[in-house]
Amino acid sequence: MTWLLILVLCMLWGLSFLGTKVLLDVLAPMEILAVRWMLAFLMFALLVALRVIKVDYRGKPVGKLLAAAALQPCLYSILETWGVKLTTASETSIFIALVPLVVVLMNRLFFKRNVNRKVLFAIVLSFAGVLVCVLFSPDFSAGSKLLGYLILIGAVTAGSGYTVYSARLGAKFTPMEITFVLTIAGSLFFNVLSLAEGNGLQAYTVFFSDFRVMGALLYLGIGCSCVAYMIFNFVLSRMKTEIVATVQTNLITVIGVVAGILLGGEPWGWHTVAGLLMTVTGICISALEDSRQKALP
Repeated sequence: MTWLLILVLCMLWGLSFLGTKVLLDVLAPMEILAVRWMLAFLMFALLVALRVIKVDYRGKPVGKLLAAAALQPCLYSILETWGVKLTTASETSIFIALVPLVVVLMNRLFFKRNVNRKVLFAIVLSFAGVLVCVLFSPDFSAGSKLLGYLILIGAVTAGSGYTVYSARLGAKFTPMEITFVLTIAGSLFFNVLSLAEGNGLQAYTVFFSDFRVMGALLYLGIGCSCVAYMIFNFVLSRMKTEIVATVQTNLITVIGVVAGILLGGEPWGWHTVAGLLMTVTGICISALEDSRQKALP
């Protein structure tokens, strides 16, 4: 069941880069984030009001949860969206594959946590796949896209920090409680920033007048910011962060790159195939190692 949820999660997030790329032709990055997280909040608030989802924050360290929300969605979403704008959807999804390596480093540096050698090999193999996909791309140019790449590295750092931090909050909060606070923080943060930029309510007007924009924003808001985060926080409470990060981010990379090629018409070549094969191999090794560990007495 957990692995099926991970697959659904990766499908949702893997296609999100393409949805963002489509919306950037019509809306500013902050407008996309404002409407996306408002939709996520409204959906979650409705579920809570109807008692479909139950949350209870009494006596719990909500401040720590808000700190996690500052990393993701607040900081991460800004960096990811600008990263997509300055690079490509497939390049963005490839860079996000660096998250497992950073998660391992953070766990090692801050919590002195040992890492299984096979899992570490899987992470390094996936990272090598990232390098193959990016460095051997015909249109790769460190000069012209350097700012975009630096922004994406920032997104990776923020996302990794959230993964490590949220996994530890799982002992005090339910996945639903964590996700609800994320939607509240994201909705307030991005709408205030959008208004501060002088965007006004134009994005909401476009949302109701353009069905293509409406569909993309509903997908990002309900699917990627509401449903996907509920799944993500649930999975983090059930599995090791290194395993989750490796499988989730690298499968997202595969889906994102394939979607960018098939649906977005983005270029590909032998480097893409080789890099994805390395990534998939890393995913398989992580999955097999997780199954082996669970089977041990």
